[in-house]
Amino acid sequence: MPQVSKIRLDKKTEEELIKKLEMVLAKIGSTQEMSSFLNSLLTKNEKIMVAKRLVVAILIQDNYTDSQISRVLNLTRITVAKARLFYELRSGDLKIGIKKLEAEQNFEEFKKMLIALANYSIRAAGGYVKL
Repeated sequence: MPQVSKIRLDKKTEEELIKKLEMVLAKIGSTQEMSSFLNSLLTKNEKIMVAKRLVVAILIQDNYTDSQISRVLNLTRITVAKARLFYELRSGDLKIGIKKLEAEQNFEEFKKMLIALANYSIRAAGGYVKL
C-alpha cells in the first residue's frame, strides 16, 4: 500500500493535481513513452498494484469468484471483495480500460493465460495437481 502523507492538501489543490496528472496521461502518445513515464513516476510495486486492479476487473467481468481471483493474483479475499465493490460501483469507468485492452491483438492470449492460471490455481488448491 503506498504511503500517503498525513499532512493533507486542501481539496482544491488535490483536485488540481489529479487533473494535471490525468491531462499528462491522456497526452502521452505511445506505449514506450507511457512505460518510460510510469517507470519514472511509480515504483514496481505501485505499477503491479494498479495492474492487478485492472486484472481483477477483467476477472470479475468474466464471473470469477473472489476466491478464484484471490488465488490467481495472490490477493486476500478482503482485497478482492473491496475491488469487487469498487467495480460494481464504477464498472462503467473501468470498462473504458478493459475495452482498450480488448482492442489489442494479444488480449485474447493474455485472457487465456489468466484463465489457465485461474484453472491451475483452483485445481492446486483442491489438491488435484501432482507435483
